[in-house]
Parts: sequence; structure tokens; C-alpha cells
Amino acid sequence: MSVSAGRVGVPQWRALASALPRPRLFSALDRGSPLTVLDAPPGFGKRTLVASWLLSGGSDGRTVVWVPSNRSASGHHATWQAVLAALRQHDAEEFPRTESPDAPGADPFAHVVHAFRTSSGPALLVLAGVHDPATTLPCVYELLDRCPSVDVIVCLPGTTDSDLSGAATQGIDCNYIPAEQMAFTLGETAELFRASGFARTEAECHALHRTLGGAPVHLAACVRLLRSGPGRLVDSFGAPNEHLAHVVKRYTETRLDELDDESRSFALSIAAVHSTDALGAAELTRHPDPAKMLNLMTTCGLLVVSRPSRMWRWNDVVRSAALEVSRTTRPGHVDALLGELARRHRSDGNLVEAALYAVEAGDWGMAREIVCDSWVSMVDKHFGSFVKILRGLPEEALAEHPSILAGRALFTQMLDEHAILHTSLPSAPADLRELGKTKDACQALIVGTIQTLALRVGGAVAEAARRTLCLEPLVDSILEHQPDAIAPQLPVLRLQWAITLQLAGSLDRSTAAFRRAYRGAYASGITFAIQNAAGSSALNWAVRGDNPRALEWLDHEQRAEPTAGHWGPVVRVSGRAATTLLQLDALEFDAAHHTLELLGVPGESEELWAFVAYCRAYHALATGEAYDGLTCIHQLIASHRDRHTPGSLSQVLLGAAEVDLQLALGNGNLALARTGEGPDDHPLLIVTAARVELMTGHPDAALTRLRHVPWPECGFPRAHLEALLVAAASRLDIEDRNEAVRDWQRACTLAQALGNRRAFTLLPARAAERLREMSGTATPGGPVPSVFAERVTRVELSPRETDVLALLCEGSTHAEIAKALFVSTNTVKTQLRSAYRKLGVHSRSEAVGRARELRLLPVTEES
Repeated sequence: MSVSAGRVGVPQWRALASALPRPRLFSALDRGSPLTVLDAPPGFGKRTLVASWLLSGGSDGRTVVWVPSNRSASGHHATWQAVLAALRQHDAEEFPRTESPDAPGADPFAHVVHAFRTSSGPALLVLAGVHDPATTLPCVYELLDRCPSVDVIVCLPGTTDSDLSGAATQGIDCNYIPAEQMAFTLGETAELFRASGFARTEAECHALHRTLGGAPVHLAACVRLLRSGPGRLVDSFGAPNEHLAHVVKRYTETRLDELDDESRSFALSIAAVHSTDALGAAELTRHPDPAKMLNLMTTCGLLVVSRPSRMWRWNDVVRSAALEVSRTTRPGHVDALLGELARRHRSDGNLVEAALYAVEAGDWGMAREIVCDSWVSMVDKHFGSFVKILRGLPEEALAEHPSILAGRALFTQMLDEHAILHTSLPSAPADLRELGKTKDACQALIVGTIQTLALRVGGAVAEAARRTLCLEPLVDSILEHQPDAIAPQLPVLRLQWAITLQLAGSLDRSTAAFRRAYRGAYASGITFAIQNAAGSSALNWAVRGDNPRALEWLDHEQRAEPTAGHWGPVVRVSGRAATTLLQLDALEFDAAHHTLELLGVPGESEELWAFVAYCRAYHALATGEAYDGLTCIHQLIASHRDRHTPGSLSQVLLGAAEVDLQLALGNGNLALARTGEGPDDHPLLIVTAARVELMTGHPDAALTRLRHVPWPECGFPRAHLEALLVAAASRLDIEDRNEAVRDWQRACTLAQALGNRRAFTLLPARAAERLREMSGTATPGGPVPSVFAERVTRVELSPRETDVLALLCEGSTHAEIAKALFVSTNTVKTQLRSAYRKLGVHSRSEAVGRARELRLLPVTEES
């Protein structure tokens, strides 16, 4: 990496060569504001960001004057002396020399102003480490006022000592970038590991980002650790492994050693709180000037402060290390403070904070009581903290609380190793009804539900759905005999039952469960459950094709209070997928593309991945990008293989989508073969199989397939509509005109009621035109282009030709084939010539390969 002319002093330390480009922050720096302030503690990469931005071409056309950080040179005189020293490294033509500022009474700042005022062009002054903002910032404002050709970037230590109001007072446009913006986002965290050659799974990136708070210094340490040896950096509990913990502890101890005795003692007491303001710190430590102490901890990289709220917070791993040091240095002191904080927060009604402090203080009784009483609200509003509390509770403290044990096993990802998930509930309905009368009923119901969730997460969706339905007698009995015992938890439980049934394709029962969950959550004010249940109901109706009902539930979702925190992105998926399907049916492709952009590519943990893939596939089909749609489906199936299991709705949705995409690509044989690879009794699959028969010239076979479903009662209006159109086109091909017109008119009436125009794009254009002319009934909303050709090629071999090729691929000679089939060798040759002609090949190896490609012969691993 080379430095262009006029960039004297811009550092080029080794780490810059591998620094991750950060377009998000580069864009902020590119604003070109006269004053840019990067305000963050050490470890947030302020210098690295500015240097990498400059070396990549930032602030092009300006002479850069880089003034390095120097803690020992603080104060007005020292700061501007350092600026003059940096100016002297440039040519005299850029910054004309002035008399020495070392003379008695000379003010170095005046010489800096003179140098910039007489410079030959625009300049950028980078103050890479300002440790005394109170004296430096007023001079910066004056410099900007007197030197219009200079811009300034100031790196501040992230404390509350910096008063930036002077910029606004003097009319200076100030671009402020605090620590919150400097921290790595989740996407940047994943990209850092990928760019370093150590790509992590989505789950591990989430855990690392959460555990390390996005702090660049700790994430860089992770990369160094990975270079020295592979392995997970956080365990299944989200805690750092011993190597990462050691690095963080060493970092923390080094920072603590920078403090004097008074400040260090203060820091080891403040380790008790997750975050604090100056008043809270005064109550905890009795120190007369807590703000000063907190700022000292910030400048040495232990704390981060939010300027608007003036709240100081710890990075979780740094705080854990500080707690360990505190317990070693002053045994019992910090634990007493933690216990007092737990009691104080519980008294004030801050139950989540109380439980967190209780776990850290080892007060298992208090933590357990809070979880038992408040887990629904914790899941709704404070899911991350809820998981942390569950992780901190030891198993022996929960021996008499199986429901909490089960939740702990589920949420801390101990699904395969915890015995609680393998305990048996009664299977007979009568036994379950009797259990519902007992005091253990609610615990049993929660454990049973979490067992179904464990099965669902593990990909056993069909079994999870079966067990979910088996819980119904227990639920009914509890509601009859002790309804108050389960009332607070019931909406959340119903929501999970509904999702399980949805993923298994039991949409009738799922929709009913979502409706009950919505009503219960609405009455109880459980935000995430309200929005999730409404959006998921809309998705069920949209997949079926009942668009008016889908719109009704989308309206409920839109009127719900937006969900924040952990569940925010999760609960929006179903509603956005439903919206995409409605937009596609209305042929609003640009709007559908925008919604798909909001959905993004489903991650490994996304349970609704198949619904998103289904939306993407049909958007690609509708917009002429069938190959891209097929590639997308195959990639998503590969990344969610453990969830794409028999009995899941994903088999149906993506099977139907792949058939239509293969048809659009002209692959009649592959489309037909795909119809035989999954369930063959679902309306969505039957109608696509019938469409294959129609498009490949077999209208009678299409009508035969359609007879397997009572379409008006099938529960899938979209499939019913498409079946009517396939039937109309098929009857047209066999000259059954009256029935063709009848089916066409019914389809147009149904399409009008559903608001579905997309179904007509799945019909050959010439057939649609003839049906319009014959019936006098126009396509609702006007004609639409077809996504398919008029006819799709389908190679068909006779049974004897298939037999000959099957023996040929085993290496048999003509004579051996003739003997096996009891025919002459001439007959074999005739059959081969016919097969070659149909396949468009000229040799036996080409014939076998082409037949396998078209799925006319089995595809083996060896082939």
C-alpha cells in the first residue's frame, strides 16, 4: 500500500494491510463535514478507521496532516506544537515556514492558523488522539472559523468531558461518530472472519458479536486466536473458551493496572453493575466524584459511555474478567454488592435486572422465583437476558422445577444431552385428562411443549406435530379444572404449537391455533406473540391462496405494536413472506422484490426458510429468472438439509416450485421426475404434476391427475384456481370445448374473488387466448404473458428401449442384451437406434449419460 503525494504522516502500520474495509463508516467520513469527531474509548479502532479510509482514497484532493496520539503531550501548548511538527514534514510550498514558536510568549496555535491560512490548497488535519478535549476543541472551532480551506478529524477518548456544543454555536457542521457506531455490526463481524479466512457459522457469529459487544479490539483478538489454532471461540452457553477468556482477562488486567490505587478500587466495585450513571455509581461506591472515576475507566478502555444518557456500560466479557479480579483482590466484597443490587432492583420492580444480579450473586432462590413468575414477559421483552439467567442457574437449583429445566435445555441449546427432554408423558387421552387435574399439570404441559420444540428444531417436524396434537386432552383438562394456572403462559404455548403445525403443513389446525394465540396475546399484551400470530395467520392464508383473509390478518399485524429486541426481525418474517405472495399474485413484481430484499436470505436458524425460498422461487419464475430461482432453491435446501425432512411443508412448497421452474427452463423430463420425488397427495403438488402433463403434450394424463382431489373442498384456493386453468387448457386440447369454457369461466370468477392474476401466467398463452375468445370472458385485469413456452420437450422411451438402455449401462454387449430380453441382436440394434434418435446422441456412453440426465434411467452415485 502506497501513500499518495500530500499524505505525509498517514501511518502504514502492518495491521492496516489486513484492516477490514468498513463502507458504512467510510460513507460517514465521505460526508466531507468541516469537523468530524470520532468519540470512542481505546480499542474501537479510531486511528485504523481513519488511516484505512485515507489510504483507500478518502478526502481526495486534500493535503493530509496526521498528528499522532501522544498521551504524555497534553495541554494547549503541547497539542499545537505537535501539529506544527507534523506540518514541518510537508514541503514549504504547501505550508510556508513561519518564525519559531519556541520563543518566549510565542503561541504555537497562532503559527498553526497562519500555516493553514497561507497553505497552497485545501487540507485535512487529523488529530489522532486528543486527551484534553476541554482545551483542544475550542481551538479547533477557532481554526475552522479562521481557515475555511481546512477540515479537521478529531479522535476523542469517548468520555463525557467533551463539550461539542461549541460547534453548533459557531455554525460548524459537525459529523459525530460515537462508540456505538464504531462497534462492529453483526454483518461486519461475519465479514471480518470470512475475510481473514476463518469463516464462522451464523450461530457462532451471533454468539461472538453478542458476547464481545462488537468491540473491534476483542474481535481482532479472536482472529489472532483462530490463526494459532481452529475451534469454537464460544461454547454452547455463549461463554468464551479458555483461550479467549485468557486474552480478555489479560486485556482487563492491563487496563486496570493503568489506574492508580483509588481508581482501581473504584473500578473493582463498579464491576458489580452492568451499567450505571454517576448517581448510581455514587450510591454504590460512596465516591465524591464518580463521574471523574468513570471517565478515567473509559479513557483506559474499560467502559463505554453513551453521551445522550450519560450512562456508562461494561462490555460483558470485560466485566466478567473484572469481577474475577475483584473476587480475588477483595473476597466477598463484590458478591455483597451484587446481592444488594438484586434486592434493590426486585424492590423497584426491575425483575430482569434483579434476576441477573441474583444469578451473579449466587442467590438461586431469588432468581428461580423471578423466572417462575415472569418467564412469559421475559421471553417477550428481554429474551437475551432470559437466556443469560437460564444459563447461570445451575441444574441442581432447578431439580424441583422441570419446566424451567426444560426451558434451560432448549434455550441454551442442550437439546440432545438433557434428560428432561426425554422424559415421557402419558400417551392415553384419559391419562392426560387425569393429569390435567393435578398440581403438576402445567409443568407437564410446558415440558411436553418444549419436547416438541426440540424435535422441531432437530428437523423431526412430523413427529413434533404428532406430539403437539397429543397434548390437546391435557390442555382441555387444565382449562376445565384450573384455568388460572396456565392462563399467563397459554398464548405463548399456543403460538409454538401453531408454528409446529404450520411447518408440518397442517395449516387448518395451525391457523386455528394462531387465531387463539393472537386473541390471548392481545388480551395479555404480549407484543411479539401478537405480531407473530397475526403475520403467521396471514402466511397460512397466503400459501393457501385465500388472499382476502391473508390481507385481513396482515392488517392485524400492521396495527400491532412493533416488536423490538431479539424477536423484532424474527416475527416479521411470516408477514413479509405473506406480503410477497400477495404482491406476486397481483403481479406487483417491483414491490415483491422490495419485500424480498427486506426478508433477505434466510439464515441457518430461520425456521420459515422454506416459505422465503418459495417466495423467491416464484418471483424468479414470474420475472423470467427461472435458472436463478432453481439455483436459489438448491442452495437453500443444501444449507437447511436437516430441516428439509419428510413430513415438513418444505417438501411440498419447494417440490412444487422446482417443478414449475424446470418447466420454465424447458426441462420436461426433469419436471416430471421431480413430481415423483416427494409427496403425491398434496393439492399444490398434484396441480403442478398435472401442469407438467399438459405442457408436455399429455392432456388426458393431466385430467386424470386432477381427478384425485375434490378441489372446491381441498382448502387451497390457489391450487383450485390453477387446477381449473389446467383443466380448461387440457379439455381444449382434446376438443371438449364446452367443459373447457365452463372451467375457464369458473377460474376467472374465482381469480377475481381471490385477487390472483398470477395463476394465468402459468397457462400457455395461446390456450388462454382461445379460451377468452370461445367463452367471451376476459382474463381478470387484462391478458398476462405466460412464463412457459407453448410446449415443453419431453423425451419418452418405450419400455423395451428403457430395458435395452438399462442393460447397456451395466456394460452388457448386444448379444448379452438380446439373450436377456429374448430377442434378436438386430432387434436390440433397432431399439438402440430409436433410443439414440429420441435422445439426440450417437454412442452408447452418450445415450446412457443423456438418459440419466433426463431421469429415464436411475441416477447412481457411481454415475
